[in-house]
Amino acid sequence: MTDEGPPEPVLVVLQKSRGTLRVTGPEARTWLNGLVTCDVLPVGEGRGAFGLALNKQGKIQSEIEVVALPAGLLLGVSPGVDQKLASVLDKFLVMEDAELSVVTDTYFWADFHGIGASALAEAAARACDGVAAVIPFTPAGGASVVFERASLLALDRYVAQTPALALASEADWDAFRIAQELGRFGVDYGEQDNPHEAALDRRAVSWSKGCYLGQEVVCMQDMRGKLKRRLVALELDSVEPPPPGAAVTVGASDEPEAVGEVTSSALNPLTGKAVALARVKSPYFERAQPLSLGGKNAAFLEQIPAE
Repeated sequence: MTDEGPPEPVLVVLQKSRGTLRVTGPEARTWLNGLVTCDVLPVGEGRGAFGLALNKQGKIQSEIEVVALPAGLLLGVSPGVDQKLASVLDKFLVMEDAELSVVTDTYFWADFHGIGASALAEAAARACDGVAAVIPFTPAGGASVVFERASLLALDRYVAQTPALALASEADWDAFRIAQELGRFGVDYGEQDNPHEAALDRRAVSWSKGCYLGQEVVCMQDMRGKLKRRLVALELDSVEPPPPGAAVTVGASDEPEAVGEVTSSALNPLTGKAVALARVKSPYFERAQPLSLGGKNAAFLEQIPAE
């Protein structure tokens, strides 16, 4: 019998800059479901969704987390886009019996990542009078808690008093999400990217729901299977995280060819090695050839397919 040691604590990430939109009304779900990549219809008590808001060209406008309230839905959106996204979505409210509003100043979000996240998030929600919902951000398991900003101290106290939880620093969060190949909007991908390029096509897109804004482009991309670039997670033969913009190369060390660039990096405390997310052009993201970074080997991190 081997001693595997205590389980890793669930990481609590306070999303201090996340914006929040609220959708209410009898047709809130069906209206929103026709605009975002995730399936909104099953969202309910204890169950949320992670997706994207796209434009007609299939380009990403924001990350989206959807959580249900007793009356209506809350949408967690990428930092700095709440007003712009609300303005865009409002144009699609024509005859639907639904209302959209920006409520960023009212609500706060905390994401829980790791094994056991759902139960711990539910308990945390009770401690801060919030709402918890399971949201599978990664195969490691995840959940979100949404609560009024005045209850932040209550959540902080609960996290501090719960050994199974660990409040994430920026470095902790970067190390975790990079290892899980989870990019950040505005850091690792942006409005110039589609879901496939951001490595979110199997994580934030429902392939069984009905139509949504940008769906035709996304489906055509999936059928063609050809990408110019894609976000990948790399483990480096180094303890020094490379800076954003550092070149990912291929070929002989004396004449390397640049085939991508680092978007974010961190030191993985579990392995003692640096990890990075990088935008790599075709065909090199398909593991066609070994990659290097700063003269050091850069191996692809193995990813467990999301269910």
